[in-house]
Amino acid sequence: MRSKGFLSFAFMCILGFPSLAQQKAMYTQYMFNAMAINPAYIAVDEQLAVTMLSRHQWVGFTGAPNTQTLSVHTPVKQSNTFVGAQILRDQIGEVITETGGYLTLTQRVSVGLKTYLSLGINGGLSSFKANYSERYEDSPGSVNDPLFKNESSMRGNFGMGVMLFSDKYYIGISSPHFFYSNLSQPANSTQQRPHYMLQAGYLKKINDNLKFKPNFLIKYVNGAPTQFDINANLLINETLWIGTSYRSLDSFSALASLFLNKDIQFGYSYDVAHTALSKVQKGSHEVMLQFRLGVKGRNQPRCYF
Repeated sequence: MRSKGFLSFAFMCILGFPSLAQQKAMYTQYMFNAMAINPAYIAVDEQLAVTMLSRHQWVGFTGAPNTQTLSVHTPVKQSNTFVGAQILRDQIGEVITETGGYLTLTQRVSVGLKTYLSLGINGGLSSFKANYSERYEDSPGSVNDPLFKNESSMRGNFGMGVMLFSDKYYIGISSPHFFYSNLSQPANSTQQRPHYMLQAGYLKKINDNLKFKPNFLIKYVNGAPTQFDINANLLINETLWIGTSYRSLDSFSALASLFLNKDIQFGYSYDVAHTALSKVQKGSHEVMLQFRLGVKGRNQPRCYF
């Protein structure tokens, strides 16, 4: 009873301090899953892309987050319009699960030689469930404590982003969860603050067999410390990406991504925490599988971003 009570207290502390807690899913391989970061990104890619990603965070820590996503995006025929969709399942702790679907619409305009500006919006619905009583029914006071009351609701989300890019670089600003609201009980909804993100990357050709791509991502939520990811990748023989990342307030990461052929890419990353959590967990794992298909009537340059 004593250990369960402690776990309950620790879990509720995590939920009760949004300034320190993770409210939305994070990704180490964000450079290969960029639609989840910025809806304007999909205008960068001239092909139809299907991406599956599964992240298991803080392995060995009871109730650690895990996230699965399936996303699809494609240009619309020969226009400057792009559409996308994403299905997401995000679990935090042993009792909180959110499952949702989102649609993305993006338009781009040419602003120079091989340089574009794109604007994207995304929106959708998710089902949020928090079954506290199933896990903490024996905790002292849980029967009458409002903190342990089960919650089930439908939530709506609206996000947006803008991106400037060419075949050599990209820079974007976005808020993929700008308006996030409990549609079932607006007056009693759990507070979710907008996440603002600044992202950029650059591609440098070293020689015919080697390309270098640094990336960074800065995340800001009102009331929480600003977090930044710095990443560097090498592309070897147009076949293998290898890289490393640093995420402030969280972890160091190593990642690799292999092109099984020109249309299928498999990626893996491993995070090692540099915080106090390193003593109670065994790192975070993330796997990614991506398929690409050409779109009739469009030029098909390789997308390095």
